[in-house]
Amino acid sequence: MSDLNFDPNAAFDAYRNALAPTMHAQQESLKTIESFGRYQYAIAGDYLEWGLAQVKASLAAKTPAELAAGQSALATQFGDRFKSRVQEFVNLAAGAQASFNQLVLDATAKVAESAKKNS
Repeated sequence: MSDLNFDPNAAFDAYRNALAPTMHAQQESLKTIESFGRYQYAIAGDYLEWGLAQVKASLAAKTPAELAAGQSALATQFGDRFKSRVQEFVNLAAGAQASFNQLVLDATAKVAESAKKNS
């Protein structure tokens, strides 16, 4: 007859170790989603500010030349701001890619270590 000693702590530890990379991946993806959400919110704020500035410039202009000059200046400012937002997006994407690469490297190292133990 076999000995049926069941250790629930060992089972929970095994499940926890097996699912740790998945949990870490979920945490990293939620951080990335939050970062991209904040980025999109910032862009929406930039568009809102640009629209309000255009309305103010339109109402303040006395001549068509003043209106054109004001709109041109606003477009230049918005273009510069948008360039910085594009750079911010590139940094976010690079950070997300680096995080994912590190996650995959950690998971494969853990699997390799586990395979060596079991061999």
